[in-house]
Amino acid sequence: RVWSSVAPHELRSEAWEALELPGCFSQVEPAYWSTFHLGTPAPPVPVLLHAALGMEGGHAREEWMRVLNFLGLRWQQGALPPDHLAPGCEALAIAIDREDEVMVSELRERYLLPWCKFAHERLTDDPGTMRVLAERFESDLRLLASL
Repeated sequence: RVWSSVAPHELRSEAWEALELPGCFSQVEPAYWSTFHLGTPAPPVPVLLHAALGMEGGHAREEWMRVLNFLGLRWQQGALPPDHLAPGCEALAIAIDREDEVMVSELRERYLLPWCKFAHERLTDDPGTMRVLAERFESDLRLLASL
């Protein structure tokens, strides 16, 4: 829920608190939006995986549609794009729940950890919470490898 631009403020705030991220989401919300969702021509750290990873958008969305289909998840038109970080995290959660080690590893290595590397490079000079959010996400992903 933290990464979703369509999740209501309340759910994002609850997720922020559950993840024990610094501060109150309401206090950091402007920085959150300007870091991950808003910007011209793109935000500093886009949550569209193809944009962050320099991939062709149609190809990345097609790959994610295959992942979602394999996991039995439905993608609804008008929702977030399939290569958005939020559905990517949902897919990862389902793969973890199903104990599909290959899928978990592929999602981590192919998309999610490279996104974290990109975020780290872009947020190096950010002294605040957005860097902490990206670092926490990367730490959690790396922890999966040791399970």
